[in-house]
Amino acid sequence: MKLMQSEIDIIVEETIRTFCLEFLTHPYLCYTEHGLHALFYTRLYNALPPQQRYTVWNNQKLCVIQKEYPTAGLLDKPCRQHWDVAVIATHPQSMSNKQPTYDYLRLSAIIEFGLNEAKEHLQDDIMRVSHIEANTDKGYIVHLYRLSEPKLSGRDWSPKSARILSEKQVAELATSHPVTIYYGIWDASGKHETKLCRIDNNNCIDLIAKDKE
Repeated sequence: MKLMQSEIDIIVEETIRTFCLEFLTHPYLCYTEHGLHALFYTRLYNALPPQQRYTVWNNQKLCVIQKEYPTAGLLDKPCRQHWDVAVIATHPQSMSNKQPTYDYLRLSAIIEFGLNEAKEHLQDDIMRVSHIEANTDKGYIVHLYRLSEPKLSGRDWSPKSARILSEKQVAELATSHPVTIYYGIWDASGKHETKLCRIDNNNCIDLIAKDKE
């Protein structure tokens, strides 16, 4: 029996939430953002019921979770791009008049990541995930900061960096866009409070504070 879209949404969101909380507890599990992609892929794969991890399209078995799956359209760019992690719809259907058909399957969810990325990167992710040609039912962005001073890693940002956005600034960028953003910040120096927020439809929920209620 295939999962309903609402059931997939619950699994994806809960996996994102627990993944972000794990990052805030152990921020150095992965050296780079690409490592986060791989680790999240594993977490999401394991979160799906075993019988729901694969589906059949054109008499071919395929995994419903895909890394670097191509965008269905140009999304106002010169060429097609690729999603960090994508979940193929339960009943794979290709867009009409598009070839090769395996490259244009409907997606249940898209998850884009950013680790210590500038405002422009987040704005681009918001635009692409919420684009009318994204060909997905749900779009998510995971926007994380890992800060330290003195630096524990060359990949870390200084807690004094002017590039760090607050959850309010992120919410303002997402206004009027059909996208859900998980905003997480960890700072070894203690200058910034450890925080995880879910931002959606002009709402910003502090998930750590909510868990303490």
